Amino acid sequence: MLIKDITVLNSNMEPLEHRNVVVKDGRFDSIGVDVVEKDPEMVIDGKNKLLMPGFYNTHCHVPMTLTRGLGEGLSLNDWLTKKMFPFEGNMTEEDCYYGALLGAMELMAGGCVSISDMYFHVQDIARALYDAGMKANICHGLSSSDPHERPESLKGWRNTVSLLNEYRDKKDGRIRIDMGLHAEYTSTDNLVQAVAAFAKEQGLTVHTHISETKKEHEECKLRHGGLTPVQYFYERGMFENPVLAAHCVWLEERDKEIMRERKATVSHCISSNLKLGSGVAPISSYLNEGIRVVVATDGAASNNNLNVMEEIHLASLAAKGAFLDPTLLPPQTVLEMATVNGAEAQGRADCGVIETGKKADFIILDLDKPHLIPKHDILANVVYSAQASDIYMTVIDGRVVYKEGEFLTIDRERVQYEADRRVKRICSQMQGM
Repeated sequence: MLIKDITVLNSNMEPLEHRNVVVKDGRFDSIGVDVVEKDPEMVIDGKNKLLMPGFYNTHCHVPMTLTRGLGEGLSLNDWLTKKMFPFEGNMTEEDCYYGALLGAMELMAGGCVSISDMYFHVQDIARALYDAGMKANICHGLSSSDPHERPESLKGWRNTVSLLNEYRDKKDGRIRIDMGLHAEYTSTDNLVQAVAAFAKEQGLTVHTHISETKKEHEECKLRHGGLTPVQYFYERGMFENPVLAAHCVWLEERDKEIMRERKATVSHCISSNLKLGSGVAPISSYLNEGIRVVVATDGAASNNNLNVMEEIHLASLAAKGAFLDPTLLPPQTVLEMATVNGAEAQGRADCGVIETGKKADFIILDLDKPHLIPKHDILANVVYSAQASDIYMTVIDGRVVYKEGEFLTIDRERVQYEADRRVKRICSQMQGM
């Protein structure tokens, strides 16, 4: 593939104009003003376009696309008990497969190249995302209320082991397996310690929810002698592994010290946190204290979309408004959170930047739009003005998966038909309960 005369965001997020880019064997082969390629399979005219890293959505429940808009306006407890739990209780493996494909279309059209996903029926989610050509870190969000239950007996534990056996040796490395723990309040000491030990034995990242709400945070302290969720997990060995912690709205000083010292990652879900009234995490303070922060949408049930461009826009604006400082989370910072930081958090060291030799995971934005003119500051235009609809092309491992409104790896009509049919069936089953 040869992309001619395009503006490129380099590894320092600097826009370099009039570059030619050659992609070979899934990687960036060469980037420069005078670069040429003999007989390329595909040539892209880069005039009035921007080539930049694709986005990493680092906390998602992708089959929840099927629950988008369900139970709006209810209290959190009613939303969960009257809508979410009954709906999810009727979801089959194939429901999750098509829900994941529906999400994959939305993600790829929005420039996302990889997600970190936590749900159930994980084999079917992995199959869907692999078929779609995406990258993903997949985990089952393990939970247990029985202190005597053997963690190895949990279906989610067995599914995790099965996924490891299926995907660990795949050469392309697009699907990676994480160890999932839903949260402190849905776990037992026995489960937390077992998850920590198995993750350490297998070299896995632990993906979990931490301090999403004030209620969750304070009730944990009451249960565990003043220990916060971070401190509780730390004492049980979980932070001996890489940890991807979703939300982290209510971290305390000791929590931040642990997160920094153990090189853990905060996954910032600003839309979901705002929609559910959870609060606004002080992301700038986390970054200033040396904690890695990444960007995520959470599930479509609490967002209600999977649009990472909207997340970086809101993350920057919410920080400025909530903490009364217009200098917080400038464009370069939130773009790094959504790209290279996300790749690093997923353990993908050869991804996330536009650089010779790196994996060719990138998007091309069409800058020839009224709302993107003039170009005083391209980074500001991307964060504050650009829309997902401005994405011309999404490429993963050098393979075009989305271009000009068309999905090259997914049968759009079939997926939308299946999603609609399956939602109607599940809602009918719920009414009969």
